[in-house]
Amino acid sequence: MRNSKYTSIVFAALILLVTYVALFGFRNDILGITVKGAPDMRFGIDIRGGVDVAFSPRGLDRPPTAQELDSAKAVVERRLDQRNILDREVTVDYAGGYVFARFPWRSGQTDFNPEEAIEELGKMSELSFRDPDGAVVITGRHVSSVGAVGVDNSGTSLAYYVPLTLNAEGAALFAEATGRLVGQKLSIYMDYNEDNPAASLISDPTVQTQISDGECIITGQRTRDEAQRLANEIAAGALPFAMESKNYSTISPTLGSNALEVMLIAGALSFALVCLYMLVYYRLNGVVAVFSLALQIAGTILVLSIPQLTVTLPGIAAIILSVGMGVDANVIISERIREELKSGKALDAALQAGFKRAFSAVFDGNITMMIVAVVMLLFGSGTLLSFAYTLLFGIIMNFAAGVYVTRTMTFSVTRIPALRKTVCFMSDKYFKKEQKVWDFAGKKKIIYPIAGAVALAVLVFALLPGFGVTLDIEFKGGAQVRYELTGTVDVEDARSVVAGVVPGAVVNARETQDIASGRHSLVLEFAGGQEMTTEDFERIGAALRAAFSGEAFPVVDSNNVSPYFGELFLRKAIYAILISCALIVLYVWFSFRRIHGLSAGVIALLALLHDAVLVFLTFLVFRIPIGDSYVAATLTILGYSINATIINYDRIRENMFLDSSLDPEVICNRSISQCLTRNINTSLAPIATLALLFVFAAANGLESIRTFALPLAVGLLSGFYSSTFIVGPSWVLWERRKARKAKAKKLHG
Repeated sequence: MRNSKYTSIVFAALILLVTYVALFGFRNDILGITVKGAPDMRFGIDIRGGVDVAFSPRGLDRPPTAQELDSAKAVVERRLDQRNILDREVTVDYAGGYVFARFPWRSGQTDFNPEEAIEELGKMSELSFRDPDGAVVITGRHVSSVGAVGVDNSGTSLAYYVPLTLNAEGAALFAEATGRLVGQKLSIYMDYNEDNPAASLISDPTVQTQISDGECIITGQRTRDEAQRLANEIAAGALPFAMESKNYSTISPTLGSNALEVMLIAGALSFALVCLYMLVYYRLNGVVAVFSLALQIAGTILVLSIPQLTVTLPGIAAIILSVGMGVDANVIISERIREELKSGKALDAALQAGFKRAFSAVFDGNITMMIVAVVMLLFGSGTLLSFAYTLLFGIIMNFAAGVYVTRTMTFSVTRIPALRKTVCFMSDKYFKKEQKVWDFAGKKKIIYPIAGAVALAVLVFALLPGFGVTLDIEFKGGAQVRYELTGTVDVEDARSVVAGVVPGAVVNARETQDIASGRHSLVLEFAGGQEMTTEDFERIGAALRAAFSGEAFPVVDSNNVSPYFGELFLRKAIYAILISCALIVLYVWFSFRRIHGLSAGVIALLALLHDAVLVFLTFLVFRIPIGDSYVAATLTILGYSINATIINYDRIRENMFLDSSLDPEVICNRSISQCLTRNINTSLAPIATLALLFVFAAANGLESIRTFALPLAVGLLSGFYSSTFIVGPSWVLWERRKARKAKAKKLHG
């Protein structure tokens, strides 16, 4: 590939422009163009705070039924979905007849009007059945009832359906419409949006025959959950009431008011250090890598800020992962080009060969991460969706920036005669340095006992008094109490006071402000299913009064926190992780079939298990409650570890292709030694980020950030260890065992 030396200048200018827009946004009133940038990003409740509201039926002279409450919940969730509010909590109190919702502030909305937002979420639903021309056939008031979801097993596969009963007026209108629409679509909309009908479409069934008796079924639902969701949404459109809220409050960020600033400073500083390292170590390739990484980060910011997708703590973990993969792609390419130059190839030939041989490793690593992201999209909700969207966008940007832009700029900039020298890519000392081959496969007697010790340590700490598994309140439930304040208090100091009163309690503290009255409250959450009595709350209040003079700390309300949605989130996360692992094994099996892919896939899975266990051990040892930060850390490690493993497999596959007669141990040692520099350099970027994040969080007293950064850093180190010291030697053992079995079979006929 040849292009003009000026191409790189054009690319560099465009990247700088995109980066500027991403960092500061763009607005031109004359042209009517507004592009939201980093200052406009929408952050989740865990970072920025939001609104806590309790909805109840308006004007209903009887208690709402469970089905009506489920339908009302479906309305609130759909309206939040339409606003791209992914980090939210919506739950139902069947006994009290409430629907509780918690959702984050919009970016930049210092004058946010919660009354308007709450009214929008709770207004009466408008269900409509429309013909292909958009004309209304019937509405929600024509639906008398929505029956239980049914299943039709008469075909080759199960099909679920939703039965409806219409009133007399609806039956007549429906009979006329279905008679003329046989074979055509009769679309069902919730809160029909003329500007974007697709956004409010909930089902698009085809009329099979005329329906004249007011009894119909909607078929075509693939799963029972999908059918039940449709039933709830239709029932919501038939509700005889709207939802209203008589009390609500604002929520302060659970990570601390300056958590976002700390993360941004640590991230910017670590990115600067990574860029400096790339420039010094990889020289010309490092310059190109800096522009490539800048484009990747800018692109990720824009695809999150323009549509206002919510960014949560797991979402930030996904950004760290995707940027790390961007560094990885550039490191792989740079190392490959160096190898080709050291082999004696001319520059153009070395560039061609380097990019060609690096592509398979970059491609396989990104595809496995795309598998994880897509599975998360299918199974996830709330913060899990934030992780999935952010990771998927990061992978797409990695393909665009880490592959295409890097290649184009590299071939362009090397058209400049002064930059075609070998010294522009590496020092003379490095050029003359021989590749040392380390005996990784021969360290089995050390490697496996260490892995066994990790597993034993998990068992010991899980059973050891004072340690064990502690679920956060979002997963296990617990108690919650709200104390009224006349002013404000330091929530970290309050948490420390409470921890002293209730030894061993896992306490989360936050300050809230009621919009209507302006009153402040201190909210304490006790995770782990602890049973708290009125006397306990009074005892805590007395300790708080002693610590904060001038505050009486009267109890406003107290209640148990339902773990339902936390358990649902955890269950979905576990399913997603397990399915991701299975699909990764299948992909590795297929992609690396030249090196006996099944063994490669199984060993890769064992390495992932090793890393997940070590992250789990970190949570046990440091007594960190298992919450969404654990899920985020596990998913991130899953990505890094499998990516590093694939790099090693890619080199093993290449060396086997060059000489398949070599002993597996020789191939293993040579391949992992060739990838060692890449693995070290790739691990440095995210570990540096997390180390700085940990230091900044410790200096600012941000406990939740520290407990996120620490296990993530441990997991990254584990990912490097397992992909380097466990995967290769285990593959050698598998191959030798297979060879012995084949030899024995041959000897015995």
